[in-house]
Amino acid sequence: MKIDYLDKFKGTLLSVALGDTLGRPFEGKLMDEIHQKFDNIEDYIKLNKKLFKGYTDDTQLTLHLLKSLLQGKGFNIEYLISEFAKWIDDPPINPGYGSLTAIKKLKYNIPWQKAATTSGGNGTAMRVSPLGLLYSMDLNTLIDTARKSSIITHSNPAATSAAIIIARAVAFLVNKTTKIKFSINEFIDKLILSISHIEPTIREEFVENLEKLKHITNIPIKSGLIKFSQIGVKPPYFLEQYLGKAFIHPYAMSTTICSLFIFLKNLQSYKGCIFSLVTAGGDTDTAGAIGGSLAGAYYGFSHIPNELTGLVNNKKTILSLSEELYNLFRKKYL
Repeated sequence: MKIDYLDKFKGTLLSVALGDTLGRPFEGKLMDEIHQKFDNIEDYIKLNKKLFKGYTDDTQLTLHLLKSLLQGKGFNIEYLISEFAKWIDDPPINPGYGSLTAIKKLKYNIPWQKAATTSGGNGTAMRVSPLGLLYSMDLNTLIDTARKSSIITHSNPAATSAAIIIARAVAFLVNKTTKIKFSINEFIDKLILSISHIEPTIREEFVENLEKLKHITNIPIKSGLIKFSQIGVKPPYFLEQYLGKAFIHPYAMSTTICSLFIFLKNLQSYKGCIFSLVTAGGDTDTAGAIGGSLAGAYYGFSHIPNELTGLVNNKKTILSLSEELYNLFRKKYL
């Protein structure tokens, strides 16, 4: 079946911004706290539009990465560093510590090898979707560029693995259609294969948890989030007070597994997916951005309701950049 790649590119990138925007007001709250606010999330959004005042650093950095690809007609680490440095002057909106610390150093011409933090946070997975789109037909380049895009700010292999997995997931989903039965096992196997070169300890932990996603059919979302919320998190970052609670930790492995879990529980509905992501608790804007990239790549722009796309700041700019990225992809691969 013919894939409408332009629709998929637009859907992916707009959905990053939408998930980020919808998740922003709920960040830092537990799932139960969020769900106490409403009986119906759609009605809540319609009645409280002023709460959803725009996207954050997740979308900002995604767009800067995208612009670097357009400038370099493909991945170029110097163009990427230059674009990231511009983010400091945007200015950053609700930035994560790892990204902000590293990119400030990059702006002052400190080499990326010294600028990168040891953070294992989700700050590289949240911005990687343009690479998943552009290199969706060139998987070796996809894996290599996702890795390079990550290590300039986060040297931790958990962050690198998460970036590669999300880029690979986007590449897989952009080449699928909702009209053909989705194979969770095939999807997970492709993700596992993409991190075969990663440092063994982190890789094995990721693989163990990715394998668990093959067996989620009968697990309710809340139960799954309680199970996966702090996957891989070590002291002092493990939150004892949140044991048994549903939320998403900002550690790269936790956010990635939880976002994949929610996406795979919503293979019949774009709205169901995006609403589940942004009300999951914890790092909801980043889960919305990461999971939004998956939902957008799978469903496409045409499946995103107008009343939701209207909430996204700079919608026309994002769609225009998406089209430019598609044109670069088309010239390279179609």
